[in-house]
Amino acid sequence: MPVTINGTSGNITASSLTGVDTGKILQVVSFVNNSPASVALSNTYNNNSSYIYYISSMDTAITTTQTNSKILISFNIFGEATVIDNQIGFVLGSTIGGTTSPIDTLRGPSNGSRSRITTIMNLGNNSGDNDSTPSTTSLSNLLYSPSQSSGTAITINIGVVGISSTGTFYLNRTVYDGDGHAYEIGSSCVTLMEVAA
Repeated sequence: MPVTINGTSGNITASSLTGVDTGKILQVVSFVNNSPASVALSNTYNNNSSYIYYISSMDTAITTTQTNSKILISFNIFGEATVIDNQIGFVLGSTIGGTTSPIDTLRGPSNGSRSRITTIMNLGNNSGDNDSTPSTTSLSNLLYSPSQSSGTAITINIGVVGISSTGTFYLNRTVYDGDGHAYEIGSSCVTLMEVAA
């Protein structure tokens, strides 16, 4: 559709845009995992970073192409835990230069002893049916702004925490791994987009 700017009419195409760098998608990295895995939540979280249990099979790496670019994060996690779903939280982390830490800007602020998480697991089970009712927790458009230079390797990590219970989180399967219609298997995915600063 033609656009008129200052009396001049014409078409605008991506190739005709020059001098506009902010907000461009520089690259997209997408990862799908349909392999089952489990993570033991040995301690309750209590905002202790040592008790964030990262799902290593969901680690997704991106190498930046521009200094101080941003990373737009979206993910779906399919699974079930041995505890009630509202006792499971997810915390996004990043690994840069071999150091993994939670992304503070993508979890709740400090507020007393409240659990600082990115999101809580979607409710899929109840106490009478907690071994065959998995759920999918989805988040999209989380903007991470690390201070980094072009060529920095960044791995986005998805951590699981036990809010006030310990147990096991099962990725891409139900708690009970029986061969029947009631024991679904699924897939989880992460999409990272590098956005120009």
